Amino acid sequence: MPLFLRGRTVLLFALLLTWSAAASADVTIHCLYVGQADATLIESSSGKTMLFDGGNNGDGDDIILPYMASAGIDSLSYVLVSHYHSDHCGGVDDVLDALGPISGGVWDRGWNYTTATYDSYAVSAAGQRNTASAGQVFDLGDGVTVTVVAVNTNGVEPAPFTDTGEENAYCLALHVEAGDFDFFVAGDLTGGGSSEADVESVIGTQVGDVEVYRVNHHGSYTSSNAAFLDAITAEVGVVSVPVSSPYGHPHQAPLDRMAARGMFLYQTAQGSDAAYPAGQRVILNTVHEESPGVTQVVIRTTGSAEYTVNGDVWSMDENPGLAVPPVPTLAVLGNAPNPFNPATDIRFRTTLAGAVRITVVDMAGRRLQDEVLDTMPGLNVWRWDGRDGSGRAAASGVYLYRVQGRDGAGTGKMVLAR
Repeated sequence: MPLFLRGRTVLLFALLLTWSAAASADVTIHCLYVGQADATLIESSSGKTMLFDGGNNGDGDDIILPYMASAGIDSLSYVLVSHYHSDHCGGVDDVLDALGPISGGVWDRGWNYTTATYDSYAVSAAGQRNTASAGQVFDLGDGVTVTVVAVNTNGVEPAPFTDTGEENAYCLALHVEAGDFDFFVAGDLTGGGSSEADVESVIGTQVGDVEVYRVNHHGSYTSSNAAFLDAITAEVGVVSVPVSSPYGHPHQAPLDRMAARGMFLYQTAQGSDAAYPAGQRVILNTVHEESPGVTQVVIRTTGSAEYTVNGDVWSMDENPGLAVPPVPTLAVLGNAPNPFNPATDIRFRTTLAGAVRITVVDMAGRRLQDEVLDTMPGLNVWRWDGRDGSGRAAASGVYLYRVQGRDGAGTGKMVLAR
């Protein structure tokens, strides 16, 4: 039996679980399921909160306010609106009318728009509405900051910013930082596709490396260009789409660009029939709009070492200073789905090719699987079917796994719910 399965293995795994349960997140980011729309709720451990976009007309009353109540949130510190299309500002009026004055105000790109949805938003925001500016920082406390990195194209297009055909390009873009964790969200921001203004390339190098990218414009071909993706080097992408998208989102071309860079995707629902590599995408709602399953994407982190997406554990890739070449390391990226039935994919990234051993044990330390894989550098995926080495089905419960290769080792936990 390998050394790491002897002696204190069970204690080590138990300590890992205890540490994970005890840690309190510096920031929790809720990417809400609002169909063909967007709404993101950011919650700092200080108690300060920010809502960025409010979904479609009626989504404030139907989805956002009930979700906030279920999460124990009864007020907002800030409300920001990326732009004035109805699928982003449509439900904001409900939220403002229900909560009353927002302590830190309501912020948007300024100027005006000519739709009934915009008019309703403007009336509800009257008296507390402010115009955001590039470089503006919102302090959510406990080391969590939100920086506006783009508004009204950052000089790509000249004022006045009233061309309805450029509304997506006018979007606010936000860079959320909590310790070493970085998150990017920008509504329907454009990257030059279909003759749209390329704002993404202008701000990509400014934003730099992020862990999670809230994919621009629901995965439209007008966004997520190659230069931008190369600049932000995200490990995880979150795509907001309905079960069936009337616009065909997400489109195949941007998915291909993200897949080529090894990004793992969480989609709120199926959307289009666009393909993505097996084992690199989780689609949360595969049923229908009226009876969705688990559809919110919830990201939590303490700002150090790792973060979780719907319970899946991801390692951060920060390497400050770079005074010496980085040491080759193996990174365990969690498993999905989790909880699972009947199977889950354990993901890990290696820097060196060669044999990697994956071992699955139960909470008593009994070994169920011991698999050796021949891997290449980059993202690797191994599927566990919930059975032991003899093919017997494992019982419902918590299981632990260890991934060990030439460049290190890592552990994780998973829940089998039969």
